[in-house]
Amino acid sequence: MVTVQKIIARVTETRWSKLYVSVAMAQCICVVIIQSIICYMNDSEAKLLPAPPSEGVLSPSIPETEIPQMAADRLDRIKWENICFIGFQAWFAMMTIDATVYQNTAEILALANINIICAILGALEVVDGNIWISKLANTKFDLSYLLTASQLEVCLAVVILFYACILAYLSYQMSRQFGWNIYKKIGADIQIQKMYRIFQFFVLALKIDIFTQFLVSVFYVIQYVIKLGVQWEIGIQLAITILMLPMLYFARIAGSSECHGRMVIFITFEAIVIVHYTLILLQTVDTTNSWYVWICLVGVGIAIDIGTIVLGILCMRNFGRGLKPYVQRGAENKNRHVLQLHKTQSRLSWRIDDE
Repeated sequence: MVTVQKIIARVTETRWSKLYVSVAMAQCICVVIIQSIICYMNDSEAKLLPAPPSEGVLSPSIPETEIPQMAADRLDRIKWENICFIGFQAWFAMMTIDATVYQNTAEILALANINIICAILGALEVVDGNIWISKLANTKFDLSYLLTASQLEVCLAVVILFYACILAYLSYQMSRQFGWNIYKKIGADIQIQKMYRIFQFFVLALKIDIFTQFLVSVFYVIQYVIKLGVQWEIGIQLAITILMLPMLYFARIAGSSECHGRMVIFITFEAIVIVHYTLILLQTVDTTNSWYVWICLVGVGIAIDIGTIVLGILCMRNFGRGLKPYVQRGAENKNRHVLQLHKTQSRLSWRIDDE
């Protein structure tokens, strides 16, 4: 069971763990501050522009008279993308602590790659902002807020790239630090190690789903309800969103208890989530919209969702093959004698000299 003492002990265990968590926290603070200011600037600029008409009225060719309205609509959407970006940073910071506490090498390396993708999305903000600055350049509207936001977006991209490079190096050092953990936990049985790694990746996918499924869905549903009100599509999306976190926890329990029925229910739910993503894409991909970041996030979400389903099926195939004692919470107490005997025998058979 995770306690405050255990979290402190793991985070302060080595200089690499201290640096890793400290840098992740520093990135979170810096990015949240900059992104919050950008969000405020985009919202302020949108308020200076004429409000767009009802959904679907604006022309996809964007004649000059409609540019301010299109810009107002896009800046309002960017505001929600900024908020989602802030949510991502909070999730990322918590996941770095989680990876350190559980000493999960796969999670450490996955977070490093996700952070690099985050840096790329930060660069897309710069491109998108410059597009609307150039389109509004010949209009009568004040662009001071948008110009300030553009400068901050450049700063944000540089900051994220800077931290991404540092965290990539620290992730490598952390992965070396955790190198023997699986061996020390489950011994030298190669088959058990393979099954344990699959389960680790499945749990990792569930943690990534907290952002790509739940947080993205929450931000999207909120902004869509505010814009168009409650419709039947939103009702379905809201119900699915509410069920996401309980189902992710349900999947973790299903995997550790090796329950086929529960895992089948979760996999079925993940298939429904793909339908949910499809509805989002249908509402997002429109000739009058420019939801670049949301489309990227939904695309990543679909990929992670499919990966979660595949890993869930692979875990289910390994049920009843000896992995259960090593992945159950509380296995230390319930199977202490058996596990200790197994690890003792493994160490005797695979002894490595410390000389």
